Amino acid sequence: MTDAGQAHHVDGTAPADDSVTEVGVRIKTHPSLCNAWGNCARFAPDVYFLDDEGYIAIDRMEVPPELALQAWIGATSCPEGAITVIGKPESYWRERQQRTAHTPCDSPAP
Repeated sequence: MTDAGQAHHVDGTAPADDSVTEVGVRIKTHPSLCNAWGNCARFAPDVYFLDDEGYIAIDRMEVPPELALQAWIGATSCPEGAITVIGKPESYWRERQQRTAHTPCDSPAP
């Protein structure tokens, strides 16, 4: 028997953690709420783009795992609440970043 929502191989065994592709987050913007503060693009320039007048220039977007924390930071910096992040919470991505930042590298010491 397999657990609902968990990836499994055809033979029913769970894959190793490193064989599961992690999904990032999705963002949905609410242009009618945007007042062109620009905080989203200031704090997450790789995720959020502004038009020539300083308003959010995207409606919906898939964000890869490596930019998910930036997506959250940009969204929470919006004073108007014009951005919704759909997916794992910001705390998950912060913890993930800390885990990967403290992973020792495989190269030998000098």
